[in-house]
Amino acid sequence: MKSLHIKQELEVSDKGMMDMAVHLNVEGCIPYPMHFNIVLGATGGIAATPRDLAYMVDSLPRGSTWTVSGMGKKQFAMAVMAIIMGGHVRVGFENSIYSEEGVLARSNGELVSKVARLAKELGRQVASPSEAREILGIRGKYS
Repeated sequence: MKSLHIKQELEVSDKGMMDMAVHLNVEGCIPYPMHFNIVLGATGGIAATPRDLAYMVDSLPRGSTWTVSGMGKKQFAMAVMAIIMGGHVRVGFENSIYSEEGVLARSNGELVSKVARLAKELGRQVASPSEAREILGIRGKYS
């Protein structure tokens, strides 16, 4: 099996977590550039509002890539905000089991398809698998 190198994803749900990642980067513990998954709407974390997402994105270190995970009912609203703001989206059953209010999703694929459709409707292209690997800094392949 060939080795696989992935840019470390830093999951943050408040500004203090982002500041700690930057500190650890300066100390040489986390490589640059960094990729942040900004989690919004989780209990005990930053709220899932446009203002709070803008604050977190504005606080990112220069050169970082970022993804948004909206929790619960805010999953797709935060996905739309990320698409509009030029970020990336992470959806799945770990965030919400609903494809729309009161309707259980049949699969993670259904949730991903919905975000891809939203991106297209908002004028954003969805990354191909090779483009996604480049964005996330994934090199190598499983054999």
